Amino acid sequence: MPATIGDNSKLTPAEQKALYMHHFGLILKQTEKCKAENATRLKLRKDAKADGIILSDIDFGLRCAQIEDPQIIINEQIRRAEIGRYFALPIGAQSEFDFDREPAVDRARREGEAAGFEGKNADTVPYDENSDQGRAWTEGWKAAQAQMAADLQAAMEKKNADRAKRAADLAAADTNENDPDDDEIEAEAAE
Repeated sequence: MPATIGDNSKLTPAEQKALYMHHFGLILKQTEKCKAENATRLKLRKDAKADGIILSDIDFGLRCAQIEDPQIIINEQIRRAEIGRYFALPIGAQSEFDFDREPAVDRARREGEAAGFEGKNADTVPYDENSDQGRAWTEGWKAAQAQMAADLQAAMEKKNADRAKRAADLAAADTNENDPDDDEIEAEAAE
């Protein structure tokens, strides 16, 4: 009698093996893709670190960008500030901050700036586009995009200039002692 759907107990050993190998193959392929993607991710983290970025700050930013309830991070920051004060660290004088006193339009602009810096699409505006908040969000997004483009261009120009200088310094320091002599090249060509 054939097995019913979802009932693996009535599969023959050959059917069990085939089902296992099917899922094994799919998971193995995905695992290989994940390894390749993780290698790319690790290289990007290495590049960021080489550019002086603190990786825990990147991790925190990723968490902030992906969290569904921002109050979780706010509460965590309040707890951490309190713990810092246990050790007499100069972290704020207040144990609680009033995060909800910001005018709605200002908050919308700040949210738009955050979305712009995160590279989100302009059409992700969470407000009515014709409202004051919607316009403020869009203005914040546009300002952040323009600032990010300008800052990234300036940073890349500095990095490229630094790389070019290091390459020029290496070239100037090269004594050519490991380069073959012209006589050696001519002798090899004659052979």
